[in-house]
Order: sequence, then structure tokens, then C-alpha cells
Amino acid sequence: MENLPKRLAASGAVKILSKLGSISGGKVLDVATGSGDFVDTLMKALKDYDCFVGIDISAKDLESAKKRFRGQPVELMEMNAESLQFDDNHFDTVCMAYSLHHLDRTDKVLAEMRRVLKPGGNLIIQEEFCDGKQTEAQKTNILQHAWDAQIDSLLGKTHKATLTKHRTKEAIGNLLLEPIEIFESTHPAECLFCEKKFRCDDPKSEKEIDSPLKEIEDNLKRLKEVADPKDRIRLEKLGEELKERNRKFGNAHPPVLFAIGRKPLKL
Repeated sequence: MENLPKRLAASGAVKILSKLGSISGGKVLDVATGSGDFVDTLMKALKDYDCFVGIDISAKDLESAKKRFRGQPVELMEMNAESLQFDDNHFDTVCMAYSLHHLDRTDKVLAEMRRVLKPGGNLIIQEEFCDGKQTEAQKTNILQHAWDAQIDSLLGKTHKATLTKHRTKEAIGNLLLEPIEIFESTHPAECLFCEKKFRCDDPKSEKEIDSPLKEIEDNLKRLKEVADPKDRIRLEKLGEELKERNRKFGNAHPPVLFAIGRKPLKL
């Protein structure tokens, strides 16, 4: 791809896109699809595909995805990823992006993903990570995500801080895929298709920090629902500190780990 911003061009995103571009997706299952961001990326990146099935436990997110993919070969279903309602060996490709840290029972969900994948099919995981070399803007994002996760947890929603590379690799390694290819990148592949990609080199720009600042304000309002006043005061203080950090250092997407492996034809 030509005319990319400097940092994006130097990232591993182009290698991830090249890998995806070599894959015929067939019938693709996207687990924890949300509003369909990763489905949209795969539609643009895969060599070809037959259709997509996206599942999520959130009916609200699925409604957004249904509007997004109206008239396209995408079926969306409300379903718990711990108990996928599909036969064994049903999909050619099974994937999940940015959702490991939202799972109560990670091993159970990954085992279900492997179960419904055909032998010889590809399993794809993409997840942000918090360790290794980070820019100050990326550290802002990771700190803000950890703050979001604390609020969600206090309000009864499963949400963990950004995972380490080791934790994600460990989870994938338990799936007995072969071979497993792992890519690391300062930017995910979807950035290559983003209309805002030329802002990436300036994470302190007003347009880049508008969204995270709004998210902080929204979460500060949610803190009224937190029962313990000590937790509310502590998290309100952290929220104000995060506002200042966004203005000082900016906010940038954390690096990602992209893993792909095939289910063996025979065990």
C-alpha cells in the first residue's frame, strides 16, 4: 500500500494484511463480533470468502451490526461464546478480535472456537497487549482501558485490563494448532483501511483526543451507579488525571498481537 503515514508504514500492519490476503476464508465465524469491526476488516483483507456469521451476547451491539451489514452475506446471532450452537467442524475460519480480556472463561470459549472449526481451517486471534515498548500515547490508552475495566467490574460486567503478550500466547498455545504464526504490530491491520489514518502520527491532535475525552466524561457519569463512595472518589480522581494525561501525551491504539493457526487434519 502506498502513501501511508510514517508510523503506520513502519508497523507490522502491512505484514498482517499480506497474511490475511493469502487466505480464502470460506464460511467465517466471528466470535464476540460486537458492532462488526473485525468482520468489516476481514471482508476487505481476505483473499476471498463465502459468508460470515457473527455472534455476540449483546443484543444492542448486534442491532448496530445488522444495520451496518444489511444486504451483505453476514448472519448475526445472539449467543454465548461459552456454548456455541453449531455442529463440530462447521466453519472454515473462526476468529475473535479484542475480546479475550472480556471473557469469564477464556479456555472454555477458545475450546468452543476450536471445536466448530473444520480440520485444516484457520483460527485467528487479535488482541492488544500492554507490555513491551510503548509510546506515551499508547500508555495513555492502556491506563484508560484499565480504568474503564475497573468501572465495568464494579458494575457487574466482565472486563479486564489489557493483557500481556505472554497471557495471550499462552491461551493460544493451549489450542494445539499447527503451525501457529504470530505477528506483532504497533498498529492493527484495520488502520490501513481507516479514513483517519493520517492522524495517527499526531496522537495529541484535538481530533484524536476528542473521543477518549468523551469516553472519560461518559464513564464519570456511570460512576454514580457505583455503590461504594470510596471507589467512586478514587475512580473520579483517576478520571480527571486521565483527562490531563490525554491532553499532555495524546492517545494511541496499543500494539497488537495477531495469531493464526490451523486445526490439524488429524489429532
